[in-house]
Amino acid sequence: MFPKVKKYTKKKKKSLLIVLLYLAIILFFIWFLVVLLLSYYLSRDEIEENPLLGKVNPFSNFGMGTLNASSDFLESLSETNVSLNERSNEKDKVKSRLKRPDRDEFEPAMKNLLIDKDLTFKNIDAIFENMKSPKRITKDSIHSTFGRDVIYIYHTHNRESFLPYLKDTDKPEDAYHSKANITLVGEMLGKALERRGVGTKVDSTDIVQELSLRELGYNSSYDLSEELVRSARVENKDLDIFLDLHRDSLRKDSTTLEMNGENYARLLFVVGTGHEEFTKNLSFTEGLDKLLATQYPGLSKGIIKKDSSQGNGVYNQDISPNSVIVEIGGVDNTVEELHRTTEALADVLSDYYWHREK
Repeated sequence: MFPKVKKYTKKKKKSLLIVLLYLAIILFFIWFLVVLLLSYYLSRDEIEENPLLGKVNPFSNFGMGTLNASSDFLESLSETNVSLNERSNEKDKVKSRLKRPDRDEFEPAMKNLLIDKDLTFKNIDAIFENMKSPKRITKDSIHSTFGRDVIYIYHTHNRESFLPYLKDTDKPEDAYHSKANITLVGEMLGKALERRGVGTKVDSTDIVQELSLRELGYNSSYDLSEELVRSARVENKDLDIFLDLHRDSLRKDSTTLEMNGENYARLLFVVGTGHEEFTKNLSFTEGLDKLLATQYPGLSKGIIKKDSSQGNGVYNQDISPNSVIVEIGGVDNTVEELHRTTEALADVLSDYYWHREK
């Protein structure tokens, strides 16, 4: 009887060993799957952050750390990251250099916009209003829209101002005012167009005041100006061209051109690419820019295209194909410089309106 008990005990031990072996194999495969999944997700995150690493097989180095053979792979990734970071930094520097001469923007706090700086001249409105045309308008005297307004000028950032007319500051971020601002430039441009027979409606709504009344932030400015443009278009079907006037935040060396012994405030166009029909706006703007290059070489700094990741991205330009943002001068430009430029822009706009193919 004892041998049987001994034989049974050996058999039981053998069965237990087999069970433990199977359990160990199962645990190994569970561990294997967990590490495999972790390797996959970590590699995927790396590839999403850096697409060039997608060329590296995320599974090819699995288990390398456990086998103590991952150092080469990690070193190669480190070198790749260093190289990519260097390239990225270099590209950022190039972009910065390219961007700096063209345009710079501030987004002021609403509380700062509602406080006016003292003016250097009390009758600043009259200074802008009394600027006389630098030349006789003769070439388009035979043209007229006969009382019809066909160009609409408005100002989304209506309180953008000019430092020469503000006391005790030389900072671009301070260049905002409820009276001495870009709307006065819009009025000058409107008069210049009217003298050329092009009926023009200039809207000088105080967007900032309206934002304050509605308890909205500055980033809602385009929502409010959109209301103005859509309403104007409903009221007047003759409106054909829509210009949103701004001033740049860059300093004078980037916003001023000397031409024929006189200084002009330089122009810059901004086209939003955040809507499907932006190519029509771009075509319209390119037409204006080419005329400027012909008649006033160097006055325009060109066209900037901005999508929704760089700002509003649409800028109300989906309302009409003939609409664009026009930056006229910068924080340091004077009324004389701004006036010369509005006359030049009026020349080009009237030429475009009268002589384009319709």
